[in-house]
Amino acid sequence: MNTKMEGRNCMFNAVAVITWCFMLKVGVSDPGINMLSQGCSTYNVSSVSNFNSNLNKTFGFVRTDLMNSSKHFTTKQSLSGSDSVYAMFQCRDYMSEADCIACFSAASAQIRNCSVANGARVVYDGCFLRYERTDFYGETTRDANREYCGNQTTSSPDTTFNTTVAGLLGDLQVATPRIDGFFAASKREVAGSNLSVYAIAQCVQTIDSAGCQACMEVAYKNVQKCPPNADGRALDSGCFMRYSDKPFFADNQTINLLPFLKTESSSSSKKGAIIGGAAGGAALVLIIVGLFVWFKLSKKRKAAPRGYFEEWESSCSKETSSRPFQQGQSRFCK
Repeated sequence: MNTKMEGRNCMFNAVAVITWCFMLKVGVSDPGINMLSQGCSTYNVSSVSNFNSNLNKTFGFVRTDLMNSSKHFTTKQSLSGSDSVYAMFQCRDYMSEADCIACFSAASAQIRNCSVANGARVVYDGCFLRYERTDFYGETTRDANREYCGNQTTSSPDTTFNTTVAGLLGDLQVATPRIDGFFAASKREVAGSNLSVYAIAQCVQTIDSAGCQACMEVAYKNVQKCPPNADGRALDSGCFMRYSDKPFFADNQTINLLPFLKTESSSSSKKGAIIGGAAGGAALVLIIVGLFVWFKLSKKRKAAPRGYFEEWESSCSKETSSRPFQQGQSRFCK
């Protein structure tokens, strides 16, 4: 009996090891689970059991939210006892629901390497997971922001490639804070070559447009240090930016950035031009009417000079007041 049980346990362990090795291999080869960064707080929790309970509950809430609502972003918390846990998880919007959940599984396992630290984060190409003991949901940028550049250079001429990367990322920097959901994916051909640049930009959904814009500006400056490297990323608390000369999302997941690149000043200029044109048209009509009235009055004045008319009117007034009307008298004197 014991021999059979031991045999079953050995077989179970062997299957578990093989499965884990297979998952690890898939994780390493999958660009969505390519780990970029991990950080652990230097402060530990006060109660390990209380912390682990809160962490397990919070991660369970996150997984349920991802599975039941097909979300790519969620925040959950468990605040029991002295070691509260606030967590945030986000996938890149081009990822499928299954890939998003797989990325969370990898992240939630990896982040536990921080053991009893009261705060930790792990960032992959496809997602990121972070937890803290206090609410950090409104955070946009921090000193830890940085770039991660690939170790290969592009086959395209440096100048044209660098210009294309700068132009595309610059447009994403402007457009992303204006797009609902704070995510944009786009591609752009490199002039004079058969290459294209693929890029995404994303902000967390717990900040406003101004916060997203501020984070994008920092990320853009950081990732600009990477070209002519073939790929690069910028990481920050509130946003993520990535480019590559190889596709990492489908063409049908791109968005037309042009409608989101129109500035308020250009819109104001158009409104000003419309208002100015309407005012100018109204003024022209008034001028024409004024000239017409002036022309009519001028003709009347030429027909009856003002001095003579006043003298004649005065004479008529004196005559009619001093004597009765006589036959033959001008009918114009009344």
